[in-house]
Amino acid sequence: MSFSFNTALSGLNAQANALNVVGNNIANANTIGFRSSSITFSDVFANSYGARLNGAGSSMQIGNGVRTGAIHTSFAAGNINESGSPLHAAIQGNGFFVVRNADGTSGFTRAGDFIVDNKGFLRSTNGGQVQGYMAQNGVIPQGASLAALKLPLGQQIAPQVTTNATMRMNLNTAALPGTEFNATMVVHDSRGTERSLDMTFTKLADGSFDMVGTLDGTPFQTSVNGNPADANPVNFTFDANGALLTPTSLSIVPDQTALNGATLPSIDINLYEINPDGSQGASNITSYDADSAVSTTIADGYSTGSLNGASVDASGTIFGLFSNGQTRVIGQYAVATFNAEGSLQRQGGNMFAETIASGQPTIGQPGTGGRGQIAGGYLEQSNVNITNEFVDLIEAQRGFQSNSRVITTLNQTFQDLLQIL
Repeated sequence: MSFSFNTALSGLNAQANALNVVGNNIANANTIGFRSSSITFSDVFANSYGARLNGAGSSMQIGNGVRTGAIHTSFAAGNINESGSPLHAAIQGNGFFVVRNADGTSGFTRAGDFIVDNKGFLRSTNGGQVQGYMAQNGVIPQGASLAALKLPLGQQIAPQVTTNATMRMNLNTAALPGTEFNATMVVHDSRGTERSLDMTFTKLADGSFDMVGTLDGTPFQTSVNGNPADANPVNFTFDANGALLTPTSLSIVPDQTALNGATLPSIDINLYEINPDGSQGASNITSYDADSAVSTTIADGYSTGSLNGASVDASGTIFGLFSNGQTRVIGQYAVATFNAEGSLQRQGGNMFAETIASGQPTIGQPGTGGRGQIAGGYLEQSNVNITNEFVDLIEAQRGFQSNSRVITTLNQTFQDLLQIL
């Protein structure tokens, strides 16, 4: 009879464990990156009554209860929802973010709700430093070593002088001789100062246009078709279809004495498109029977800028966004995979640790070697299925109640036996 009590008690303990597992899942239904658990049971060894066999030759055995066989972690993907931070990240596919804990150990997590500390380091919610690959001069080197990801808070990038510019425009072929059209674009000198480049086109009687111009009001010189620079007007001629015939090349040469100590040596004007094979394409300046207008201006210079934001692309690359509109590669998230991720050990704080059973992590760039890609500005939610958890909760409750009834029945049987005695 005592074995019967132990059998029922083992059932109570097993179902209590099941209730704990289900309760923990439900409690973490809204925990970022949480991985749900499930419990399985196995029977305890059976007692054999000596070597006695039944008529069929089988031994007569009675089970001695149940025990928790295993608690499995589900690594099925959770839903991905948009987040309020551009540095938040979700892994779409296999893998874990790598975090260096305060004690120097490595942690692995699916929770990408990272924050930036006052020194620029990316940290997990438990304070660990997020690991990845840092860029050097805007490029992540081949074979870069794993390092703590850090944003260069307060960093400024140096200005870049304008050396190349494109102005796509039309000069009205129907304009009367003497009609002027002014085209303006912004360029930058070596100190990042914005300068106004103004070009005035005057229609001539033969249908061509003469161009002269100024930089911040000071006349500039021009180099046409590779010839030395001079102050003469540049004559633009067009074929019967309105495409540019001459000049074939044009460089603007500003007056260096008017730049207050800065420099702006020359600006090459792209008169033609460049085809993918490198050959000359369509002209950027045309003369059609349409209003004279500038459709696009592009210049490669820019002023100085300070870091004021960041973004993350699908490869996990972190881009710094600067106030002058420029972007720079800062670093890249690292992603770790395991041969047996189901054997990872929970550490709390949404962290897992490697074990002998899980094997060592294989760490690399997102989207390579079977690793998932990164969704920047998104967070992976818990993979807990509330509907399934409530079903499991009812089953565990019924199992607990049934084992309780067994103990009640055994107790009543003992009471009856005592009354007989």
